[in-house]
Amino acid sequence: MTDHANSPRRLAPAIVLAAGLCLCGAGCGMFRSTSKSTESKVEAVERAQIASTIPVKPGKHVLRVSQFVFYSDVPLDAADPLFRELEDLPDQVQRELRLPASNVPIQVFLFEDQERYEAYIRARDPKLPLRPAFFFAEQRGAGIPDDLYVFTWMGRRLRTDLRHELTHALLHGVLKQVPLWLDEGLAGYFELPPGVNGVNAQHLEAVRLPTFHPNLARLEKLDRVDQMLRPEYQESWAWVHFMLRGQPKARTALLDHLQALRTNSNPGTLQTRLDIAFQDPQVLLVDHLNRIETTHTHVGYSSPR
Repeated sequence: MTDHANSPRRLAPAIVLAAGLCLCGAGCGMFRSTSKSTESKVEAVERAQIASTIPVKPGKHVLRVSQFVFYSDVPLDAADPLFRELEDLPDQVQRELRLPASNVPIQVFLFEDQERYEAYIRARDPKLPLRPAFFFAEQRGAGIPDDLYVFTWMGRRLRTDLRHELTHALLHGVLKQVPLWLDEGLAGYFELPPGVNGVNAQHLEAVRLPTFHPNLARLEKLDRVDQMLRPEYQESWAWVHFMLRGQPKARTALLDHLQALRTNSNPGTLQTRLDIAFQDPQVLLVDHLNRIETTHTHVGYSSPR
């Protein structure tokens, strides 16, 4: 997984009024804006002004990949291995989590370099933390799917950052609510390239230390982005990997919980489900982590051209 303790996570998009955003759910920088139906005239004018200054304007360089719509200042090659891999990401997430497909488009704005990306973010809202990528959901009104956006730049971690943020967007496109820790744990799992079985070598090294004491009940109480620090990201990934790649009953507990989240924003805790299935889930988690092979490494990805 990317270094999200230092790297951003969903960011406030260029087309969303920063003052109208409230932190919601996910750690790297995900924001959810207020509904357009409640905007004041002043907010609507400000929104239009922000939208008119987006440096990556629709129609310049646009590439549709699955349900992702990429906008860029530079030409994008549909044959680039990165885009071919991302085309399979929705199916990977849906298949492994047994979630339905979503036809909600996810708009991705790619800045050519870090300087332009960060200058744009600072111009939109100086209070936002500078992070390599952001996801945000913009509410459109009751019963209408949120608008989903990802902003990032074409750096060496583009592959990881895109997979991470797009996973957030995919989850928020089909679930009624995504608990903070679970949102980050799943994004940390799917940010890794296909074929590594979700193994994050950096996280694995940390959670194998004697100082690691898993506590899912504590994780499930976290509801603010600033509560998610590096140890919380590491533990969130560890629980997700255990449930997806460890005990079958743990996998069932996770999949059932995700199905409940499709229609219920508060279906209880995963800790409760695991406690029913196992006498001591924490011990099983540690055993699982100690058995994981570490032959895979987490590699970045060059920017597409």
